[in-house]
Amino acid sequence: MNDTRPSPRSFWGMLILLIGLGAYAFAAAAIGDLLVNAPIALQVIYYLIAGIVWIFPVKYLLKWMAAKRDK
Repeated sequence: MNDTRPSPRSFWGMLILLIGLGAYAFAAAAIGDLLVNAPIALQVIYYLIAGIVWIFPVKYLLKWMAAKRDK
């Protein structure tokens, strides 16, 4: 019989994803708020880096979530 229920990894992964990305967005915005008076070039560089950096840990988290279940 085919078990189509999500694995516990999916639950924990989504929970980590929601909390982690929320915390990251809050931290990135708080740091960005400190750069309000910085030169525009520095702000652009910061937001480019902050907008890309989160992808790497999420990539590994999604791979972990998609791993085969132990039977």
